[in-house]
Amino acid sequence: MSDFDWKATIGAVAPGLAAALGGPLAGAAVKVIADKVFGNPNASEADLAAALASGTLTGEQISALKQAEISMQVEMARIDQASDAAYLADTDSARKQTVALAQAGSGISWAPVVISALIVGGFFTCVYMLFLVERNWDERTANLLNVLFGALTVSFTQVANYWLGSSAGSKRAGDSLRKIAEQPGKG
Repeated sequence: MSDFDWKATIGAVAPGLAAALGGPLAGAAVKVIADKVFGNPNASEADLAAALASGTLTGEQISALKQAEISMQVEMARIDQASDAAYLADTDSARKQTVALAQAGSGISWAPVVISALIVGGFFTCVYMLFLVERNWDERTANLLNVLFGALTVSFTQVANYWLGSSAGSKRAGDSLRKIAEQPGKG
């Protein structure tokens, strides 16, 4: 019995829950399984393993396991939606603050413009220095310029996202690719 892989049993019925068992949501997945299938949200992994190893799952428990998977997927979608809404609200509030400062005639309203111009100017100056000027840089200067270029590249992206907006779809596409790349045995 000690060789019994209870997570494989879960994976056969509810692959989404099994995937959660292998990640940072393992505790939540165990709690959901224990509650929905066995009626005890405080059951441990050992309790679940023993119950599943006995082979006494009823049809109702298997159905409850599938329902638990669906419930967890719905909850994860709700969390993702709330996260996206918070991100969009944060981005929107930064732009609204700039507009409000400009309408109030505040001198601070020019701060995003000035900072953006400095970052964009610095970025293109680094591009010019690194890629277009032929010089024999000493190692220290070259390293410093490379570090500065890296920091300005990140800042340049943030400036573009501030003024032009960023694509939530791009984030989702990147997240999807990351999930595919992280799947064991695939590829």
